[in-house]
Amino acid sequence: MISFSDFANTKKTILFDGATGSALLSEDNSVILPDILSLKRPGIVLALHEEYLEAGCDVVETNSFNSNPIVFESFGIKKSVLECAKISAILAKKAANKFSTPEKPRFVAGSVGPVFNQNGSLQQNEALLFEAYSTQISALLEGGADLLIFETMQNIIQLNSALTAAKEINKNISVIVSISGKNGKTHTGTPFEEIVREISKYDLFALGLNCEDFAEIEKDAEIIKKISQFPLSLMPNLGFPENIDGKFVYKTTPAEFSQKMSELIQKFDPKIVGGCCGTTPEHLKALYDSAISHI
Repeated sequence: MISFSDFANTKKTILFDGATGSALLSEDNSVILPDILSLKRPGIVLALHEEYLEAGCDVVETNSFNSNPIVFESFGIKKSVLECAKISAILAKKAANKFSTPEKPRFVAGSVGPVFNQNGSLQQNEALLFEAYSTQISALLEGGADLLIFETMQNIIQLNSALTAAKEINKNISVIVSISGKNGKTHTGTPFEEIVREISKYDLFALGLNCEDFAEIEKDAEIIKKISQFPLSLMPNLGFPENIDGKFVYKTTPAEFSQKMSELIQKFDPKIVGGCCGTTPEHLKALYDSAISHI
């Protein structure tokens, strides 16, 4: 089968999936973290991946954003991180293999998020971070992930630890870094310029933004395009949900999402597009049909 890097060379724009965690919790909110559903209810995780692939996505992300030993410990979770992350990758790979064809191969991105301690602060100990990220990344690659995405990242120490771990485990693995914040700074106050300067020493596949609404991501994409030499990745969320009859509802329709994403594609020419919180297979199908399928 063709590798992800070879596939990427043939594609102008690669379509990732949309929200995983929020979509799964809307199905079953009995768990403290959506990652646990890979163990508890693998069927709904597999079904979500298949819905995104049916919608036209080239890449699905594993349900493993929080599957890190430090995060599990901070939530008091006794489940095995190795087992959880590996099964998350196995489920995504099963779906990708089902939908892959020679004309349209599908791939799995191992999702890795920031690491917060029990007090809600970012873990800053590099040795602990390296060990924790190594555990998570090893499990994802053993489960079949074709590439890695470090997403919603917030600071340089964690990114260095994650990137070092990834390259020591598999120096050839494609890696995407996606940061999140507002007005050129991450949510913890690190300027984008500092992050870009530090990670420029790594051979990244792409650098981009996720979990920002359309207004924020457009402004921050302007900054990233000016300071980064890496291909761009854009995965916005649908803004803030509204509480309607006790349920949180995102009101941006698939057609609205597709239109706004098409405008971002025209303006910034990103290598990767997808969705974050609130986006569904219907949102990604609308984007695929209107702006991706003919590229």
